[in-house]
Amino acid sequence: MTTSHLPSPGSPRMSDDPPPAPPEELDEVPAVVLADDAARGTAIPTGPLLDVHAPTTGEHLLCVEDTTPELLCVVVDATAASSRADWAWLSAEDRARYLFTIADVLADHLRPLAVTAALTTGRPVAAGSALDGPAARAAAFSAAGWADKLGAVGAAHRPGGGVVALLTTWRTSTADALTAIVAALATGCGVVLRARPAAAAGAAQLVRLVEDAGLPPGLVRVAPGADAAADARLWDHEELVAVRADGSPDDLRGVGVALARAGTPLRQRVDAPHVDVVLPAADLEAVARSLVAAAAGGAHERPGGSRVVVARPVADALVARVAPVVAQLRTGHPLDRATAVGPLPTPHLARAAREVLDGATALPAGLPERGWWTPPGVVTVGRHSAWPPPGPVLGVRTVRTAADALPHLEGAGSVTVWGGELGAEAPAPPDPRQDALDLLRACRG
Repeated sequence: MTTSHLPSPGSPRMSDDPPPAPPEELDEVPAVVLADDAARGTAIPTGPLLDVHAPTTGEHLLCVEDTTPELLCVVVDATAASSRADWAWLSAEDRARYLFTIADVLADHLRPLAVTAALTTGRPVAAGSALDGPAARAAAFSAAGWADKLGAVGAAHRPGGGVVALLTTWRTSTADALTAIVAALATGCGVVLRARPAAAAGAAQLVRLVEDAGLPPGLVRVAPGADAAADARLWDHEELVAVRADGSPDDLRGVGVALARAGTPLRQRVDAPHVDVVLPAADLEAVARSLVAAAAGGAHERPGGSRVVVARPVADALVARVAPVVAQLRTGHPLDRATAVGPLPTPHLARAAREVLDGATALPAGLPERGWWTPPGVVTVGRHSAWPPPGPVLGVRTVRTAADALPHLEGAGSVTVWGGELGAEAPAPPDPRQDALDLLRACRG
């Protein structure tokens, strides 16, 4: 295990606006598990320590070991052995009983998970508790239900076990991670969480969750890091059954190419933008509420960004409703439960978001200067202008007709149409239930 370097109660405090984080909440962040100690041999070299910085201050938060290729292979071998010896031979009914227990014990882990996400990625703890918690429980419960129904959905039990790799980043929500973990376990496989540094503390918490549910120790393990050579060894490992990953198109393209050589299935969620198309017949009040929520969710809920394509007759009215409310969203420390918008997960996103906002838009006084902050806002985007980056920023572009909106849907991950039809099929929002089914089928072998 690492030593966590977290802010102490005596660390520099935030100003009175926003209020300081309650010191006792900092103690809830789990220590980061490096490569699994039970799988580590004394002759296996350990990797260098990678720094994780706090989005609130930009300062050092904790250390994560960059798992070496050799040690990563040991972790995968140990996970596969656990799946064969302790899990894959169970009946479908017994596996389902264990997996439903994960959803039952999740309540005890929701607060630590929310605090961990707040400190490592800037996700406001209020959203982590109110939104992420119920979504995670629903996802875990739904995925567990497939354990004794694999044949009915075109999946299959793997009596020989195997390993599903879950590539997690700051983008990976608790619900998405649990969906993949529980779905993989439902087929008889074990899971290796290949967590990027900012996601390592959350991954460690998920391992504890699974073990608290009574599943065999070592069935789900974490191997954090970002070493490309270690990734390559993982993608080529003979025990690997399938991979679930999310990230940028470029990152996932490389993973897909590497897995294609071995024929290993990849289930992915690309950081593609969400597009709201607002037509003249739309209920602007409902649209406004949805867009304000999207701005508050920012990069965490829409890691590809949030774009609004609106018909000209209603554009001014919509912006007049949305802009002042978005501007008033409370920006502050993510552990403050009154905070709607915390810091962004990366300094690059924060800089890019600030650059597109009007210079008059300002942050509340007293936020740490080195933190990854940007104020929420609405940006009018011209025909040839770039869309704003992911964050608490809505990009609004006007069109004359519904047909004119179609070119702006290219590359969208999901589309919501308000007030009419587009005359073309639009991508649907992500569906955790469908994600689980896709992974179950990918594990057929």
